[in-house]
Amino acid sequence: MIRKLLGRAYGKIHYFFYGPKRYRNIYRILQKTRPKRIMEIGVWTGERSIRMIETLKKYYAADAIDYYGFDLFEDLSDEQLVSEVSKKPPTKAQIQEKLEKTGANIHLFKGNTLETLPRETQSLPKMDFVFLDGGHSLETIENDWKYVKELMHEKTVVIFDDYWNRTNAGCKPLIDSLYKEGKYFVKVLQPQDTFQKEDGLLTINFALVRKQ
Repeated sequence: MIRKLLGRAYGKIHYFFYGPKRYRNIYRILQKTRPKRIMEIGVWTGERSIRMIETLKKYYAADAIDYYGFDLFEDLSDEQLVSEVSKKPPTKAQIQEKLEKTGANIHLFKGNTLETLPRETQSLPKMDFVFLDGGHSLETIENDWKYVKELMHEKTVVIFDDYWNRTNAGCKPLIDSLYKEGKYFVKVLQPQDTFQKEDGLLTINFALVRKQ
């Protein structure tokens, strides 16, 4: 048991110092804004979800934190895996069990956000913090933003992953259009991660969006 705990602790420390640097923005912003109600589109393994909840447990009792997670979970097909530039996730039941151990109030929604967000946002409360890292196709990102913005209040912080130097996928076209519109405060966050790909250097940032 001790060896297992030490292994997990080492993994977290190693990820913080050697993993993608842009993710540090999430925990810095959570510490600054201290939201109680958070939404994550793109739950995947739930590890990031746990880190977000544990960060907030420094300020609140676990049962005061509400977490809302959207993902395809086991419904992700091989075709969607390619079209959404995504990764194969665990099942919804596995993630539910995993996240409930944090003590927070866990609400998971399985399915394509093209269908789940239009349906669920009608009954969801306003969110304090939203992290968008679901499907990466332009259609999916535009759809997710369309409904996420309906859940924003005056102080809601929305973070987009995958502001990258590509225009055929990722959030760059959407973020750039929001910046030009001037209706929202938009900021591309540092640090930036870089990866060497077959088609050249890929640079990735987070982008922050708030109401003006």
